[in-house]
Amino acid sequence: MQTTVDSQTARDELFRRIGRNVVNFQYLEATLRSMIPTLHNQGTLEELEANQDEVSRKYKKAGFGNLANAYHERVYGKNAGDEPLPDDALSEPAVAFSVRLDVTHETAAERKRALMGLVAERNRLIHQDLLNIELNSREECEELSARLDEQYIRIRRYLEHLNSLRTNFREMAADLGRLLESDEFLALLSGESCRL
Repeated sequence: MQTTVDSQTARDELFRRIGRNVVNFQYLEATLRSMIPTLHNQGTLEELEANQDEVSRKYKKAGFGNLANAYHERVYGKNAGDEPLPDDALSEPAVAFSVRLDVTHETAAERKRALMGLVAERNRLIHQDLLNIELNSREECEELSARLDEQYIRIRRYLEHLNSLRTNFREMAADLGRLLESDEFLALLSGESCRL
């Protein structure tokens, strides 16, 4: 098939949309990768950073699907650290925190389907759609472009959700940090009566 001006324009628009969506998929993946280590941690103050670094290393090269599953397990599932540490394991004060969203089982399942759907769409785009399109066909380029526009909306919707959560998590962590450095917290540790 010979390239026409119409097919060239459609192909250029298709390439623009592919690039936009691939960048947004990468951003979604990077967002998950950065959030996972911050969603749960426990240990002494010295251990917290090492624990977070260990989780970061574990997921540094994880694929999008593994990141999606890990994120979902941490936010909607039961964390391994939800169990209390044995008394004899603590030789100094320890801190434990876990970020979870309290939603219905149906809502959690719906959110997992949405995220895993994006994983499947990303894989289909990279491993199938790009290989099977006739780039000189205006109709095929326009059809895939329309699907990419719909996909873009789903990606952005999930990114907005994650970014909102991440902002809230950061605010909670800052509040916790201020509390831990406060006189009220020190008074509580020393056994003085105070209201938090």
